[in-house]
Amino acid sequence: MQRQEIESKVCEVVSRVAQFNNENVVADSDLRDNYGVDSIVLVELLVEIEDIFGITFDSSSLTYETFSTVNSITDYVDNILNS
Repeated sequence: MQRQEIESKVCEVVSRVAQFNNENVVADSDLRDNYGVDSIVLVELLVEIEDIFGITFDSSSLTYETFSTVNSITDYVDNILNS
């Protein structure tokens, strides 16, 4: 799967779970600061992303850095799917 497609799907999940218009989600914006994503919403994002991409996040990857932006999530998923 191409990185662009992964990013698009991650944006869709973020906009749906955080209840933002997909057009307003910027890939390098901080999810917590710009979209109000808290720990509960983050867990929802994690579950949705695992389901959509058929992956399981390693417990060591469950850090703020991995989930801070659409780009960081996309990078992580891309690394799993295309390594």
